[in-house]
Amino acid sequence: MHWLLFNTTCVAASVSLMWLAPVIPLPGLLRGAAFLVSALLIPLALVLVPPLLLRHIPHKKPPKLAIVALTVALVAAVVVAIITRQAGNERALQERGRWAEAVVIEVENRKTDKCTLRTGDGREISPQLSEGDGCEADWVEPGDKLRVLYDPKGAAGPVEDVELEPGSDHGAIGGLAALIIATGTWGCIRLNRRDNE
Repeated sequence: MHWLLFNTTCVAASVSLMWLAPVIPLPGLLRGAAFLVSALLIPLALVLVPPLLLRHIPHKKPPKLAIVALTVALVAAVVVAIITRQAGNERALQERGRWAEAVVIEVENRKTDKCTLRTGDGREISPQLSEGDGCEADWVEPGDKLRVLYDPKGAAGPVEDVELEPGSDHGAIGGLAALIIATGTWGCIRLNRRDNE
């Protein structure tokens, strides 16, 4: 029962942090810390805490199915953090987003393209427009105008002229959360059972 509670708490903390960071909105430094905790530390805790708590009992050989289950929980935890972050951004834009004709000031052509935008009255839009949301270095150049929905508080990333569908990710988030709880709990129980054999 304690493994079920542990996995449920980890999932609830991750989803809450990722959802609330842009919706509240948290300051930039705290949003970055929330993403680090949700996408890295909590998934690592899901797979490292069980073996560390059970380390006093020697393993003959770790059970492969438990390792597979914990690996599935790890990957699903990272994915749920990313999807929840996007859902939180959409919710924040729905609640307080503003439409603007923005001018592209700079285009960064890296692994993922980023566009620096400025509104018609000269204010820079923060954070930058990302590749998946309308900044394609092959198609956009400085001086171009884009119609974007942006967050005046700077907590949610801007998106180019698109229809937001807040809530469309809830099924995926719920399904992944259930997968994490089920595989994480089963993997922990299996590890513990193997230890006691």
